Amino acid sequence: MKKNIVLLFSLVLLTAISFGAAYAADAPKVAMSLTGPINDQSWNQAGYEGLMMIKDKLGAEVAFQERVPLSNVEESLRTYAAQGYDIVIGMGDQYSEAGKVVAEEYPDAIVIVMSGIYTGENLIATAMFDEEIAYVAGVTAALMSKTGVIGYIGGMEIPPVIRNQTGYENGAKATNPDIEVKSAVLGDFTDAAKGKEAATAMIEQGADVIYYYVDNAMLGIFEAAHEAKDVKLIGIMYDQSALAPDLIITSVLQNTAASVLAVTENALNGEITSDVQLFGMASGATGMAPFSDAVPQDVQDKVKAVMDQILSGDLVINRE
Repeated sequence: MKKNIVLLFSLVLLTAISFGAAYAADAPKVAMSLTGPINDQSWNQAGYEGLMMIKDKLGAEVAFQERVPLSNVEESLRTYAAQGYDIVIGMGDQYSEAGKVVAEEYPDAIVIVMSGIYTGENLIATAMFDEEIAYVAGVTAALMSKTGVIGYIGGMEIPPVIRNQTGYENGAKATNPDIEVKSAVLGDFTDAAKGKEAATAMIEQGADVIYYYVDNAMLGIFEAAHEAKDVKLIGIMYDQSALAPDLIITSVLQNTAASVLAVTENALNGEITSDVQLFGMASGATGMAPFSDAVPQDVQDKVKAVMDQILSGDLVINRE
């Protein structure tokens, strides 16, 4: 892999941070661009943790830029590629179009888009099997709902958000054909005010269990659920029960950090495929966090039975 040393850095654009003072002469250089904060206890934090795993386990020189405005995602990737980074990672489907452009402009760099859709000679896309684990979340919500109305709140109208919504609705309706699913997409992953507004509207329409696929917008969802009382939530990415122990009954787990490490290691080894690299329950990349005491044992048993059926192949979840 060609190594370029670029002495002119675009520091005005990037707030990139490199870690460590000394690296092996042939140490790979890996950079990551994220649209949110690295401490959001959700998607962006998972990406950052994956980058730190790349640094620690692969001995890479790493850099990152967080809170990148959507209007700057292409330039963020381009600047890292111009600086000679071997691997440039965009965290999220928001980087799909930008990744395709930058990969064509800089053939010596490998561009990886987590939750991306395009692939090429030096362009890699990964995806979680969102429908699969979101299906389990839908089963859980339908079993726990007392009103027969549940909710889903997504961040933006992008493939992983849509796939989670689809899986959630399918799992809920397979469990209770009469269940009503209220859905909303905020147009933003971090806006707590929009999160509260959407959750409040759903709760007023009877929703008593809500699954969300957002970042810091979850803080507004927590607030709405607290004010309403008798509303339960299903978290995302990490076991988020400590954030709102009286509200969160379980969380959909996505081991995004391990996926970031795996796909980067594969790329450095020259393993670039034309297929989107998919991570799901079978690989251990997704799962469900422990249930809270609010979830009866019979519900836990039914959810586990569904997960066992998926893993055995007796229940096939379609990839949208």
